[in-house]
Amino acid sequence: MWLSDRRGFLLGAATALLGGCGFAPAYGTSGAASRLQNAIHVDAPKNHFGYLVTRRIEERLGAGGAGAPFTLSLETKFSQESLGSTSDGQLTRYHVNGSTTYVLRRAADLTQIDTGTVYNFTAYSASGSTVATLAAQRDAQDRLMIALADQVIERLVLAAPDI
Repeated sequence: MWLSDRRGFLLGAATALLGGCGFAPAYGTSGAASRLQNAIHVDAPKNHFGYLVTRRIEERLGAGGAGAPFTLSLETKFSQESLGSTSDGQLTRYHVNGSTTYVLRRAADLTQIDTGTVYNFTAYSASGSTVATLAAQRDAQDRLMIALADQVIERLVLAAPDI
């Protein structure tokens, strides 16, 4: 019983402290990120990996369409390197590195609002059959693109109060 009272006290104290410092949820009805919902037109992707990043951003923020007040340009790159091998030289693990550079502009006058580059990585095992290795590779690349898109979204949400 004492433990539940303590949790209630800590939750109340945390709420009071966060409320006093101006904390507001980003995705709330009056949150800064709400102005990004369905307001960004993402430029057409140049390759499959750019498509995956674009799709994820549009899933989370909505597709703004051609009349959106903001445009977002993306450039996604990735590389792959081997991590592990067996004693006879067979590769067993790969590390996939990726980066996405983004530029957010006002659509009306193409004024640059925010820009940056995000980096992430993932890995996959190549110790199974050829089909299993190809499936693992594709899955790792998909996970990497989703992680990069989520990082871009986080940066945009952080920049939203200044828009």
